[in-house]
Amino acid sequence: MEIMAAECVNCHVRLNANKTTKFLNRHIQTCAARGRSRTSINQDELSPVLTNVEIQFSEYGSKFLKCSSGDRTPVDRCVSASPAQKRVDPKKDRNTLSAQTLHSMSRKFDQEASFQELSKMIILHGHPLSIVEHEEMRSFAKSLNPEFNMASSIGVEEYSTILFQKLKADLHQKIAQSHRVSLSASSCTPHGSESSVKYLCLSVHFVDSDWKLQRRIIKFGAFRTSTTNLDRMIHLKEAPVLDSESGPFNLISEAIRDWNLEQKLLSLTSDFLNQRKCLPIGIKLYNIACVNDVLNSIVSEEQPLLNVVDDILGKFIQAHMSSSLSQQQLIEVMTSMTLKCPHEDVKGWHKIYFGLEVLVHFKKAFPSEELLSAKDTKTVESVCNILRAFCHAVEVLSGPVCPTANIYFNELWIIRTTLEEESSTDHTELASMVWEMQEAFDEYWQNSYVWLSAPAVLDPRFKIAFIEFRLKQAFGTDAAKHVSIVHDTIWELFLEYCTAVDEPSVVQSNCNSCDVQVGGFYKDSLKDWDEHVSAQTRGQVLKELNNYLEDGVVPRKDDFDILNWWMSNSTKCPILSIMARDILAIPASAVHCEAVLSNEGPVIHKQWSTLNIKTIEALICIRDWIK
Repeated sequence: MEIMAAECVNCHVRLNANKTTKFLNRHIQTCAARGRSRTSINQDELSPVLTNVEIQFSEYGSKFLKCSSGDRTPVDRCVSASPAQKRVDPKKDRNTLSAQTLHSMSRKFDQEASFQELSKMIILHGHPLSIVEHEEMRSFAKSLNPEFNMASSIGVEEYSTILFQKLKADLHQKIAQSHRVSLSASSCTPHGSESSVKYLCLSVHFVDSDWKLQRRIIKFGAFRTSTTNLDRMIHLKEAPVLDSESGPFNLISEAIRDWNLEQKLLSLTSDFLNQRKCLPIGIKLYNIACVNDVLNSIVSEEQPLLNVVDDILGKFIQAHMSSSLSQQQLIEVMTSMTLKCPHEDVKGWHKIYFGLEVLVHFKKAFPSEELLSAKDTKTVESVCNILRAFCHAVEVLSGPVCPTANIYFNELWIIRTTLEEESSTDHTELASMVWEMQEAFDEYWQNSYVWLSAPAVLDPRFKIAFIEFRLKQAFGTDAAKHVSIVHDTIWELFLEYCTAVDEPSVVQSNCNSCDVQVGGFYKDSLKDWDEHVSAQTRGQVLKELNNYLEDGVVPRKDDFDILNWWMSNSTKCPILSIMARDILAIPASAVHCEAVLSNEGPVIHKQWSTLNIKTIEALICIRDWIK
């Protein structure tokens, strides 16, 4: 970068960098702000420094500048090089620097604020609480500020409890502003592969007042999975450990009461495949199987064909690791792929899928290579297509950014059509595997198409016409019956929301009515008028859903934001917009993205698993709420 100007760090006068060194040195020696004692010019003063926000470039300080007479004189460090800028009033600039210096000097050290920031860092990154007692950590803190008094691990634990209650109150207020919420529940494993205790992780899903989709952990508890090894539960002694049959649901019920969600629940998504049941609450609840559990169970690693394909991959890798040229070809192919290499603990079928993608890409990149027989090539491509559809669905539905529910239908439809396409093969083992997958997927589809369709109907790009189109493909001549079920469900939900929204106005109307006492009884002379207005209003409200369904669909665009669309149309569709906010927040997955493809699922780190269960809950929730 060419240096266009130089600035005296004493008086802040901006000098032209194109002038000779004699001109620059003359200013330095005559600068009144420099002081009389400094008359010599030393080369060691040329080392680059950082002054305020102006950087002295190393080449400016380390090289000599030629003057017109050819002498080479080092320039004093008092001249700092900076890129060309608009001329600044030196007096105003000095005042700014003085104010910044005074502010820095007057700022007092805040022990409490520093400790809070340290505690948040420990919680956010999952460090052991005892890190504050490490000698190296204490020395590091003292080197930053000798006044800082490092707290103990007990102090961090106590602060986490206080912070948990504060953040919980804030989240409680946000949830209270929503109409309905959905829950997702998954089981977590303590550190160690065999444990008699499991953790329950319960999250709430809702669209906040800014129309942003939120997913927050609201409960982290423990329940017993067996009656053996009870000595491993000692650290849980301060909290109840429930038995496996009803333990998860008792914890969920406890959280529902704690967060006042009894009348706000819309759905529960869980990974308890064998224990899933409705909670004992007074409103209709959609009980949803975790889609990741379903998909992982469909792609069973006990499938014989997956073992055959795995053997093919093993031979391919072995053949191409024998020479440096083959290794280089393999590296080139893997580098060109957009897929990330799976972790060591990833599920077996996902490892097989990654290997198949490498093999398919390698065959395209080097078509002359004799890799596989025609039969094996067809098998590899077919299995890769199937696993690609499953893997894509899992990644989308359980991504780090929580998706809205309108995309679920299409992602699962891709799996359905992929299985149909691959079922026409004449390969016996492949046909058998696809048939078993179709059987399992169709069972899930029959139980889930209604709740999958509802969010799609509320997508203005699709509406009910899209569902009719897809269900005709899925059910053929029986499609009309299934379309009718979806249509009736949408109307049932809409009427529920109409009633819920009307209730406050009815109460207000009753409070404002004119009561006249006649013969010891109160008679409302305007009650019939209120009923007339209510009937007319209700008729207009019911038209809202009809108008939405009958209006044309919105053109499809890749950057379409469905929540933003409903926010913009909330005045036109006041009831439907509230209903859409709640339904679009329904989760398909109960498992967080980092544990979806793991063999062991989510695991609590060793440094936290020995803590009291209430402390673990506070740490887990805080980390989720502040990240």
